[in-house]
Amino acid sequence: MTEGDLLKVINKLNDIVFNIEKVLAIILALGLLISLAGGVLFRYVLKSPLFWSDELAIFCLIWITFIGGSMSLKENASPSITLLTDLMPKKFEKYIKVLSNIILLAFVAYILYLAIEWISMPNILVQTSTAMNMPKIYFYLSIPISFVFSVIHVLVNILLIFTNSEKEGSLQ
Repeated sequence: MTEGDLLKVINKLNDIVFNIEKVLAIILALGLLISLAGGVLFRYVLKSPLFWSDELAIFCLIWITFIGGSMSLKENASPSITLLTDLMPKKFEKYIKVLSNIILLAFVAYILYLAIEWISMPNILVQTSTAMNMPKIYFYLSIPISFVFSVIHVLVNILLIFTNSEKEGSLQ
């Protein structure tokens, strides 16, 4: 397998993860909307409140937040302050991007490690939600899953910085 083929496979994996995130985000947003609309409808129109709708909405929002954060890494849509990097010579741009992505990768990987440690605790597995009486592990899984996705996106971003700079260097 050549380097180009490996890069295509890695990009394909990154795109598959991103598509999974998009589908999850759409499903969760619909769940959030239906839950809140149903809660309002049942409470104020039918005078029979749904005791679980607010809890479901909160859990959908939590999942959307973590998945959306991961998606922003794929799209390089994270906010950044470029005051110092704008003042530096253009030839250092690649190194600054790589360094910032390596720092981000270390942070994301560390949070992933902590999340896995936390979810592995015995007391987490027995917790249930108050209103829906569902195991909370389903909601807690949003953290490690989104951070696994984030690790993939950041690794691909680092590889793309190198491959794009090699392509630019060969064109000059």
